[in-house]
Amino acid sequence: MTKRKEMEIPGKFRLHVLPPILIAIGIGVTVISSIILWRQDPAASPRTIMSRIMGRPYIPGASVGLTLVGIVIVFFLSSRETQRKSVKAGLTVLAAFLVFGGPTYLLYALQQVPVPYPFLALLGLASFIAGLFLFTRLMKGKE
Repeated sequence: MTKRKEMEIPGKFRLHVLPPILIAIGIGVTVISSIILWRQDPAASPRTIMSRIMGRPYIPGASVGLTLVGIVIVFFLSSRETQRKSVKAGLTVLAAFLVFGGPTYLLYALQQVPVPYPFLALLGLASFIAGLFLFTRLMKGKE
């Protein structure tokens, strides 16, 4: 076992056991909340249950927060090589979103904001260009 993974939280609880527990609790918060809301109204549709969950911001906040903390701990406990590969994979996903999601979904979401359409079109174009630039920079590193 590496020295990084031997760190301990006070007591006999090893730090590498914590992330899966946090991730499971984060997902469990949403699942248990869904079950409780369904038991309160068995005739409710899944869409209604999800809208009720999203109407209570502490439920998705707790779920996302616990899951992200678990993922961040896993990231910092991993080796430098794994961290480098994880960052590269995350940047690749971000580049793909900027190329495909920026000009479509981002513009769709921003249409609710009272901004002139030419500004939105330029924002979509900038998102596309930034995604292509990031993607080409990431692929250049492979050569």
